[in-house]
Amino acid sequence: MPIDRTTAPPPTAPRPYHFPHITRATLPNGLRVLIAENHNAPLVAMRTLVRSGADHDNVRLAGLAAITADLLDEGAGSRDAIQLAEDVGLLGGALGTGADWDATYLSLDVLSRNTEPSFAILGDVAARATLPEDGLERVRAERLNEILQQRNEPAAIAGKRFASLLYGTGAYGNSVIGNADSVARITIDDVRQFHAQHYLPNNSSVVVCGDVTPDDALALVTRVLGDWQPGPEPPRPTVSLQSIDASRIYLIDRPQAVQSEIRVGHHGVPRSCEDYFPLSVMNAIFGGVFNSRINLNLRERHGYTYGARSQFAFRRQTGPFVIAAPVRNEVTRESVSEMLAELRRIRTGDVEPHELEDTKNYLMGVFPATVQTADDVAGRLLDMELYGLPEDYFDRFRENIAAVTKDEIQRVAEKYLDPDRVVIVVVGNASAIRDPLANLQFPLHELDIDGNVLPVA
Repeated sequence: MPIDRTTAPPPTAPRPYHFPHITRATLPNGLRVLIAENHNAPLVAMRTLVRSGADHDNVRLAGLAAITADLLDEGAGSRDAIQLAEDVGLLGGALGTGADWDATYLSLDVLSRNTEPSFAILGDVAARATLPEDGLERVRAERLNEILQQRNEPAAIAGKRFASLLYGTGAYGNSVIGNADSVARITIDDVRQFHAQHYLPNNSSVVVCGDVTPDDALALVTRVLGDWQPGPEPPRPTVSLQSIDASRIYLIDRPQAVQSEIRVGHHGVPRSCEDYFPLSVMNAIFGGVFNSRINLNLRERHGYTYGARSQFAFRRQTGPFVIAAPVRNEVTRESVSEMLAELRRIRTGDVEPHELEDTKNYLMGVFPATVQTADDVAGRLLDMELYGLPEDYFDRFRENIAAVTKDEIQRVAEKYLDPDRVVIVVVGNASAIRDPLANLQFPLHELDIDGNVLPVA
């Protein structure tokens, strides 16, 4: 029988999937431990989660959480930075540290036969970092250079200005890495105080995944971190949401730019939002995957850009919703118009059955590929800890995606998307795009790259 090559084969039913069993424990000092056993490969992924991140920074010391995280591997326990790097290298490990808005993360991946000495190192880095002053100066120099480079990157400028317009100078409004002034004023005393206040066992969790038994892993964590001293758990800062009473355009001039970086959006929702799954499907249809409406419109239909996307940044508190695209200067106004038109369209319930089913099938189909390795599972357990997800969350993930209906897509689009109250940030050649943008009939404000309002010419 000949094969019909004019149509794609239909998708098969999803294969059964079960998330690894999780063993949980809490040590007397308050440290929470999660262990997922998987002997498919001789690898172990070890993680430490400190539930404090750049949300604890203030405008004066923006970047402090990230710099503290970067200093953790400058020396820990009896090892200086060189010895620490050498010992991790001899074990064939990969040590990482870093902070985002909601937390600080430490990671170490090794062959399972090196689990015990490797976790001893990770424990020192988490609980017994020496935070040397000369290390601060090296990290500061690198950070200042990074900030300087970003001042010449339109995408970075657009992202920073969009965040500050939504959140002001408080949590989520600064940059995670800070700015030149704030980074320059951070002292080693600031770093050590932040570390003492936040790097506490009762403000932390340890995740161990891979080729290890729960009993052995728990005994190892207890031996290495059981004497880590607890302290008062730091209070959670409150994110301040700037009022958006109407849509406005904010233009930042880059005279040599041949394209415009566009950000359109408003406040979104926290990760704990009860509508997480219908929002995820709705956003995938709108702008979250390659064949989404925004990308098909701006890239495929009009040729305005190589790629456009949208995202709900799900954080512990209300993160942003943003549409982002770099477009040619001469089609900047048209691109903004199409973004707003697509926002209005998805709120009408105009979703074809095949569009909804294809999107859900894609999200369900790729999910198992994102939880295959010890590193993948460790990342999911960190999410579970940070956002308080239920124990069966990942077992039911595909079921929850499959249950999303067309009516729910319209409901959450109407509830959480507001095309009449958006912040529109455009970084580009003002002389080429100012007048076309003004034709959109929104108030237009010109800013410098630091967010200062420029006088009207």
